[in-house]
Amino acid sequence: MALSAFTEHSDVKAVLQQLRARFEDRNNPQPNFDKLVVSDTLDANGHQYVHLVQEGGGVLGVALVGYTYVLEQAGIRFMRLAGTSAGAINTAMMAVIGKKEDPKSEKVLDYLCNKNLFDFVDGHPFAKRVISKVITQKNYFKNVKKLITNTLLALAGLIMLNIICIGLKNSPVFSLIGKFSFVFTGMLVVSVLVGLLYFNMLLKRFKDRGFGVNPGKDFQDWVRDIMQKNGVETVSDFVAKASAPPPGLHLRNGKNDGTSLKDLGPDVTLITSDIVTQNKIEFPKMWELFTTDEKTLHPAQFVRASMSIPIFFESSVIQDIPRNEPQIQEKWMKHLLTEPADIPSAVRFVDGGILSNFPINIFYNPKIEIPRLPTFGIDLDDVDPKDKEKDKANTGSMGLGSFMGRMFNTIRYYYDKDFLLKNSLFKKGIGRIEVYEFNWLDFAISDEKKVALFVKGAQAAGQFLQGFDWDAYKADRKDAFEKLNKVKPILQTLTVA
Repeated sequence: MALSAFTEHSDVKAVLQQLRARFEDRNNPQPNFDKLVVSDTLDANGHQYVHLVQEGGGVLGVALVGYTYVLEQAGIRFMRLAGTSAGAINTAMMAVIGKKEDPKSEKVLDYLCNKNLFDFVDGHPFAKRVISKVITQKNYFKNVKKLITNTLLALAGLIMLNIICIGLKNSPVFSLIGKFSFVFTGMLVVSVLVGLLYFNMLLKRFKDRGFGVNPGKDFQDWVRDIMQKNGVETVSDFVAKASAPPPGLHLRNGKNDGTSLKDLGPDVTLITSDIVTQNKIEFPKMWELFTTDEKTLHPAQFVRASMSIPIFFESSVIQDIPRNEPQIQEKWMKHLLTEPADIPSAVRFVDGGILSNFPINIFYNPKIEIPRLPTFGIDLDDVDPKDKEKDKANTGSMGLGSFMGRMFNTIRYYYDKDFLLKNSLFKKGIGRIEVYEFNWLDFAISDEKKVALFVKGAQAAGQFLQGFDWDAYKADRKDAFEKLNKVKPILQTLTVA
């Protein structure tokens, strides 16, 4: 698809026009967003910098690009980046594309538009066919259940007919019917047995491949190719690209004296979950937990590990960890407080969203009284408002599927929600994109739906910028800092006691 189908869409252009009408200085001979103030950290070109965290959500990640596109068009750039799953894809791309001060979203969009996302479904042909049907057909599993039920009923009916025909075998009519009935019964039994054997083979394959339908090789190769095109071949390249500061970085109405910008360097964090040690892993920060030679890892593996959607993708595995090496033991103790005897020889990663789908907590610095830049977050809201109201009204009649799903979501969202409950200020920087009309696993998504997702993201970004108040954000942070310092001595006294 042409980029213009997204960026020149009437709704996207309307968002930018509304922002310009509010934030442009009409007396400036070079119109831009002069009156939009979202940060006190700027570069030599006047771009304003924020930290950015992007939530996971499968193909809904296209909406994330629409959101960041509008932010970039408004002159906003990103200092520290973090993301999980689909958010990790966009985060990694934004970290490697161009320079820190360059806009990235159009390039990210270009990579997404020139890729058939269904290529990521690279498993067994039967699995690909089932996934395609699940995506495109409503009530697919109900239809499968109905087919199985009808097959068993047909088999039971044929067996009963065979018994009757045996009892009435002296009747020429029932004798003839019995012959056909026995043939059909045999054919049906053979079909069921073949189906069961085939299903058993698929289950064994499923187990052998780490309980995942798709190997994820096509996805990892795609990410690796993008990184290589942008000069990233190693972990060191990835870290260097992500941590390169923009030129002329300074504070608004302040001096760049080396202290005012302390601890404000850029970086990137991709979240994944290790189910062997049951830990949240942050890449590239923790890569030295698993090897002493970075050449044995490629940063594309970090994205693949974060995107390891359970069942859909095979878990990502790192084998032969040199657990007896002193430097490995040192890193495990440093990052995870793990004793040498407890270091595994292999780890198995699944989707980072299992533990932290919205890793906004990594940007929290309790030592800062007045923030120099805010933390922006992009939340993908995929729950239909009608379902929310229905669940509130009918909690007593919740089905098993809904019960299990909500129990799982309670566990996986708790870590991030707990942080936001304790640090409600961060909610002021979070924009929400309503994407409940889309299927997050629709890797066969149409071009029209891609555009619609992009537009949703752009509109959400426009709405967020219209309502964001940087001065209020700073004032609230200062107030929270002062309250924390008042409580600290009391907590320290209680701890000592």
